[in-house]
Amino acid sequence: MSCVYRGDMRHVLLSLLCMAPIAGLGQDTATVSGASLYTDMCAACHGEEALGATGPDIQGSTLKDVTQAIRGIDQMPEVFIEEDEAEAIAAYLMALNPEVAETKRRLEALRQK
Repeated sequence: MSCVYRGDMRHVLLSLLCMAPIAGLGQDTATVSGASLYTDMCAACHGEEALGATGPDIQGSTLKDVTQAIRGIDQMPEVFIEEDEAEAIAAYLMALNPEVAETKRRLEALRQK
């Protein structure tokens, strides 16, 4: 499969997915569907690359972050989505910034002890 970089995050993600078997990245379908859901439901406020616009930077957000946000927090209204959609969006956001996601997951685990 041939991939071409076209300059936006969706194309970067698709390019990475095309290289996944070679590079061993192993992007799953949740990340791919999460990218599409993110574009449809979140990008208008959080920016095309989740780096913030009228809403904050949410790269690296975990499932806990997403489920809290969709309940409505601060200026964000409540959003009604299925659990699997929240999981897919979280997988996509964690893939955008895995270092932040891992730090958040460690902190969440420590708080549960």
